[in-house]
Amino acid sequence: MSSILEAVEDALHAAEQEQSGLGRRVEDVLARAAVTIGNGTDEYLEREPLDSHHQDLFSAEIANGQRRLKELATTITHFKFLKAATLSRFPDYRSSAPNN
Repeated sequence: MSSILEAVEDALHAAEQEQSGLGRRVEDVLARAAVTIGNGTDEYLEREPLDSHHQDLFSAEIANGQRRLKELATTITHFKFLKAATLSRFPDYRSSAPNN
């Protein structure tokens, strides 16, 4: 039982760490994209081709990051449910590790 819960905890911890790091990365890319887009109302009409290319790259990176964040949120929810379900099935189980 201990090894099962430990594996679930490890997977949950890894997913939460990835979610945290990826969230920061997506925020950084959003900030960089905002800087390169400019603030003129007609900026998109007069944008240099290189700037348009960078905007396309930023858009793809943002979309991929947001998709993965959504997947991670679902995965984390599943791991938490799995942990709770396992503990509810074995109410007499006491972990040797703190915070469980």
